[in-house]
Amino acid sequence: MRIGIIGVGTVGGGVVEIIERKRDEFHAKFGILLEIAGVAAKTEEELAPFKAKGYKGFTDATELLDDESISVVCELAGGYDLPFKWIKKAIENKKHVVTANKALLAKYGNEIFPLAEKKGCHVLFEAAVGGGMPIIRSLQEGFVGNNVESLSCIINGTCNYILTKMATESLSFEEVLKEAQRLGFAEADPSFDIDGIDSAHKTAILASLCSGSFVDFEKIHVTGIRGITAQDVQFIQELGGVVRLLGLYNKVGDKVDARVHPCIVPSDHLLASVKCELNAVYLQCDNLGPTLQTGAGAGRLPTASAVVADLVSLARSVETGNLEPLPMGWFQKDNSAKLVPIGETSTRYYFRFVTKDDYGVLADITGILGKNKISIESILQKNTNNREKVDILVITENAMESSVQAALSEIDSLPEISEKSKMLRFLS
Repeated sequence: MRIGIIGVGTVGGGVVEIIERKRDEFHAKFGILLEIAGVAAKTEEELAPFKAKGYKGFTDATELLDDESISVVCELAGGYDLPFKWIKKAIENKKHVVTANKALLAKYGNEIFPLAEKKGCHVLFEAAVGGGMPIIRSLQEGFVGNNVESLSCIINGTCNYILTKMATESLSFEEVLKEAQRLGFAEADPSFDIDGIDSAHKTAILASLCSGSFVDFEKIHVTGIRGITAQDVQFIQELGGVVRLLGLYNKVGDKVDARVHPCIVPSDHLLASVKCELNAVYLQCDNLGPTLQTGAGAGRLPTASAVVADLVSLARSVETGNLEPLPMGWFQKDNSAKLVPIGETSTRYYFRFVTKDDYGVLADITGILGKNKISIESILQKNTNNREKVDILVITENAMESSVQAALSEIDSLPEISEKSKMLRFLS
């Protein structure tokens, strides 16, 4: 199988390395031969190391796409619009596609997958979600005997690293972010990760696969981790939990509940043990029950290994004459999921109110919560470094999000409230 690779940076270079190292093993084990027919990059400087090995190089990706000897295109450049044009052209030229581009699939998958099905082409994307963790193939094939009732995932290594370090080293968000940037776990501009956008792309793809309908990442609720404080992380540890940024999916009747936000995870839950840059997907299935997949969610070789796994799978399909791709034509806007608005969701909540140390404050807070039909499970008062202020921690029983937002808005308007209230949802 002759392969063209667009993008030979971290992941693309890793794919070349693994194929070179394991080509003979694949041939002996599976009877397939993976041949790199050409690589494309922006500059001759990027291509130089690959040309030195004898690979054909292109600075214009369309030349690689027009090469009739290439049967599969690996898009590993990243981004939205140009990769969409490349993949569309590859499919129109009857070439199969392997990509690690979750942002592209979340935005343009509703056009890519129906076109591929029409043209009889495979589009494989294991590396797009969870790095080397085989969650895509599990959902498409391994769990076909099950309905996925719910899914909770830690799907961004940068955020998980930050939250883990805040808990274990009692550091502030800003301190850990700077350390993560220095170590290469966070970008110079970390917004894509810490604001939850990366997690939203991946969660939308997983929710689409679980529900069999198109989940638009631009329509799901997303909250990142910028607002998480060291104080809240510490208090939640004392309450027997950890904070994790989660992507969530639940099937609610004929609707889909898909969202991304920080959650309080009980310390005895499987997801609580997933630390630092590791990723994990926790599923509740009707026949299998609970199951957890975990592994490196990013990095040169973990992600490249998932790309190579797709290439091997594709080559074996070609070798056996099984060219029919898995049906993905349902991934289109005409088959959009009906989403549950965030205001209609319910769970337990953690509130922290910073108040003046006055009489009657607690009565005012509990009165507003009661008026909004929010039942209290427990209340704890914590002294602050400022003798004139106290922290009041409230854990609620199950409550509606819309009621919570209304109550917090009213509480924040009280003259005794010194800072904007903090709220975190429990994993339900």
